[in-house]
Formats: sequence, structure tokens, C-alpha cells
Amino acid sequence: MEKTTAFVMVGAPGSGKSTHAAKLAQTENAVIVSGDDIIADLYGDAAIQGNWVEIHDEIERQVADAVERGKNVILDGTHYKHVYRNEAITLLRSYGFESVEAVVLDASLATCLARNFQRVERNVPDYVVKQIHSTLQCGLRTIMTETFDRFHFVY
Repeated sequence: MEKTTAFVMVGAPGSGKSTHAAKLAQTENAVIVSGDDIIADLYGDAAIQGNWVEIHDEIERQVADAVERGKNVILDGTHYKHVYRNEAITLLRSYGFESVEAVVLDASLATCLARNFQRVERNVPDYVVKQIHSTLQCGLRTIMTETFDRFHFVY
């Protein structure tokens, strides 16, 4: 039996997480579980905050569905705080993933802002991009102490 792997995308808005996730899904026989896509499906717009319990339930349902289908999983979201990454690890391990790997897209703030500005859909306010990028940069100092099995850094 093949080892099951889950990937947790980590990065600020505009860092390239979704683009990288799409490529990774092709090479890793993986299903992308995107918080933004789930929010858009549930509320009609990825910018709407929505009910986190409802969103989390749908994330969990999609992870369970992927496991049932024998697929690896990619959680596509910012996961910019340690607590968010820890919640993702706990969820994925509860579904039996043997390896949970962080995929960190460490783009510069200027790159994130420029890419975000070019977006037609899911444009995030600049102050939010700056706040998430700043918080993530602080968290990256200790990310290697977190309980991921592997780390992939994309610059």
C-alpha cells in the first residue's frame, strides 16, 4: 500500500499557493481542499468570512472524501499562524495521513502585493496582505520546530 501524504500550503495572499498547489496536485495524485473555494461555494464570494464551523465541517468532509478515494490531500490556505498549522496537522493525522508536509511559499511582501493587485477575483485589501505577511515572517523563524514530517520552501 502506498504511503498517504498531505500537504499544508503556507503563505501570504499572492505568494503563489494556489498556483503551486495545482502543480503539486498533478504530480502527487492529490485533491486540493481550498478554504477560499469552499467559502465561495457556501456564500457566493471567497471574501465573505462566513461561519467557521460550517467552513471547517466542509473542509473535513472533503478531506474524508479524498481519503475514501485513496487520494493525497493539499490544504490550500494561508496557514500563517502556528495555531492554524497545528489544527491542520491534527485534522490530517486524524484521517490517517502518514506524512504531513508543509509547503511554504516565502514570497516577498512586494511580490505578494503586486500579484494581489493584479487579481480580478479574490483581491485582498493591502493592509490584510501586509498583516498576514508580517505575522507569517515571525512564525517562519520557528516553523522547523513544528510537527510536520517534511518542509518544502518555495522562494
